[in-house]
Amino acid sequence: MIFVDAVLLHGRLFPTRPAIMTSDRIVTYGMLSDAIHSVAGRLHGAGLKPGDIVLVAVANPIRFIALMSAAMRLGLVVLPARPDEVRLLPSVGAVAVLTDAMIMAPVGARTIIVDGRWFEPAGAAYPVDPTASAPDRLSLLALTSGTTGQPKLIPFTVEDFDRRVRDLYRYQPAPGTERDLLLIGLNSQWAIAQAARVLVSARTLCIAEAAEEAARLIDLYQVGTIIGSPHQLAELVAALEEVPASCASLRLVKTGGSSLSKPLLEAIKRRICQHIIMIYGSTEAGRTAMATTAMIESEPGCVGVPVPDRTIQIVDEQDQPLPPGATGRVRILTPGGGRAYTPGTLTPDRSPDWFYPGDAGHLTADGRLIIAGRSDDLINSGGVKIAPERIEELTAGRTDIADVAAFGLPGASGVDEIWLAVVPRGHLDQADLLAACARRSDLIAPRHLLVVDAIPRNAMGKVERAKLKALARR
Repeated sequence: MIFVDAVLLHGRLFPTRPAIMTSDRIVTYGMLSDAIHSVAGRLHGAGLKPGDIVLVAVANPIRFIALMSAAMRLGLVVLPARPDEVRLLPSVGAVAVLTDAMIMAPVGARTIIVDGRWFEPAGAAYPVDPTASAPDRLSLLALTSGTTGQPKLIPFTVEDFDRRVRDLYRYQPAPGTERDLLLIGLNSQWAIAQAARVLVSARTLCIAEAAEEAARLIDLYQVGTIIGSPHQLAELVAALEEVPASCASLRLVKTGGSSLSKPLLEAIKRRICQHIIMIYGSTEAGRTAMATTAMIESEPGCVGVPVPDRTIQIVDEQDQPLPPGATGRVRILTPGGGRAYTPGTLTPDRSPDWFYPGDAGHLTADGRLIIAGRSDDLINSGGVKIAPERIEELTAGRTDIADVAAFGLPGASGVDEIWLAVVPRGHLDQADLLAACARRSDLIAPRHLLVVDAIPRNAMGKVERAKLKALARR
């Protein structure tokens, strides 16, 4: 089943129920269904045919969802992209870019400008390819986070994407909540799957594009669940200091993409919600493990227990499984094995294989997964391997820092030296910051500071440490 079929069904059954809410408008299931049909007619009229790859580069989240849904219904292959990243995407043989901005299409593709008329109810008929919903048919291409500096496109068949949505729906531990607030940009596969999960279940998807907007929507729309990265939740905590909001309607916070520091965890519990679910996963493998608030607090780096039908192993450099408690490389058995998309195929190879997410960690005797950090992010300072998050926690409580990220760079001796990139809030006494970190832990304290205007992060809020290293080398 393509998830769009369920959304269109809801348009018939519950036409007045809110489907999507933003700060300035409410779209019902009937309105969304009409928009999907209208866009599908426009796409067919533009000469697009089943199997064509289209880039969807539209900033408006409501229009993005309608475009993506209509394209999938017609059997097109969707590649979501921000308008500013279209020129940076790998070549995949796309035939068109659907956009509301004047951007240059990749070689061999045409730009199709999408305006408001596309979403108005129209009577244009369009055919539905019966093979478009075949389980092994390519449906979506998703760009990985690229935190290692090597982003790649992962293919999703109809069955792959439906499985992701089913997994999210199956593990929704917040009964009684009807409205979910999404903080993650819709160019992320996780955000798209979360949005589909909400709409398939006839709930209401609330969307905020900034922390201040999110803070206002919580009480206004009586939001029950918030979905965001740790960085986005940190921004929301800060916004709630300025925006009056009780957050009384909230029942659950779902987060993932990076670890939760102890200070941030306490701030979320105090200001947003006590009940937190940490999700450990990736574009390649999907949701792999889950942790409750109690599990997160049980041990630093705990990301919970594996979900059903996921196999996780900790292995050494020779790929030999390690016993509980031993730290090594994390690997996950998953359909497709995290293999990148091979241009030209509509039925990608989804045979199971081991995927290595690049994390170091261990499994406890009772089956909890503990992540020490990304293998390539760990700082090897004189033989001591340090997760950057531990260094960043040394700055907790400082009011003169807006954002921070740690990384390592080899010094003159070839040994990694600890650097700290900081975004100041007002005046920053750099000597005082270094001394304060050393007082908390001289072993892992930074020796160098890099002052920046903003910490580079991807759509999921993950720090792009490779970019920080490049800045420090200048």
